[in-house]
Amino acid sequence: MSKKGEVTLKWECSACNELHDWEDDAKQCCQPEVSECWVCPACEQAHSDKKDAEHCCPDAELAVTCPSCLREHDLDELSFHAVRIAGHCTECNPMFTVDQQMAIQDLHYLNTGKSRNLFA
Repeated sequence: MSKKGEVTLKWECSACNELHDWEDDAKQCCQPEVSECWVCPACEQAHSDKKDAEHCCPDAELAVTCPSCLREHDLDELSFHAVRIAGHCTECNPMFTVDQQMAIQDLHYLNTGKSRNLFA
């Protein structure tokens, strides 16, 4: 009869499957490295330098003022596109043609990735 070795307790890294003698070593084995970055508000591209992000899309229009009510609307709002297409925002005048409504909603989706109904 052969003598078997004693079983030992080890911890396995779930990313690389390396065995460790200590639980904390296994937890810290393949932690992803985190780095700081700056994001351009227009195209959402990440940059390692703040100035690079600030100058990434200098011609991008990130806000617009409604000529009727003088409210400021950011790029991620439906009213931003409403002012550009219809000449007024959804706050001061919610009346749009069907073509305008579809264009506003389509541009909003293309810029934000979020589908929103103009009258919801």
